[in-house]
Order: sequence, then C-alpha cells, then structure tokens
Amino acid sequence: MSKLLWHVGSVVELSQLLMQADLERSLAVGGATVYHFMHEGQERLAISLADGLALIVQPAGSGRPRRRRRDPLKSAIANSTEESAQPA
Repeated sequence: MSKLLWHVGSVVELSQLLMQADLERSLAVGGATVYHFMHEGQERLAISLADGLALIVQPAGSGRPRRRRRDPLKSAIANSTEESAQPA
C-alpha cells in the first residue's frame, strides 16, 4: 500500500482546492461529504466535516523512482545458464 499524507484544513481551503481540481466523485455521508478528485495530476481524497474542517488525503511522493526488486538467486542462475550456453 502507498504511504499517505494528510492534513486538516478549513472548508474554505477545500473549496479553493476543488475549484482548481477535476472532481471524479462526491458523496454525502451523514454530516460529512467525501470528495474524490485530481489536482495537478495527483489523485486526492477530501472529507468535509460538519464542524467546518476538512481532512485532505493524498499519496506521499516518492523521492526516488520505484524499481522492481530482483531475486539474487534467480539472477545468479540466469547468469550461469547464459555462460554455459556460450561456445568456448
């Protein structure tokens, strides 16, 4: 699962953010409203609470590119197979 960043802001901050965003979906749940939207190419989720606050959640950016982990045993086997297949 991706790491998440979240902060509590005002509904005024949320409304300004939503005006600049592409709203994917929203849903009222009890006294809260949940918003799913894209802002500056990043997916976000916000929950507007009845007390005038909003919880804004987004994935944490990675400081480095994600790379696939290679199994050292499989790499060693593949390398030895390639070496034995080469003519002497």
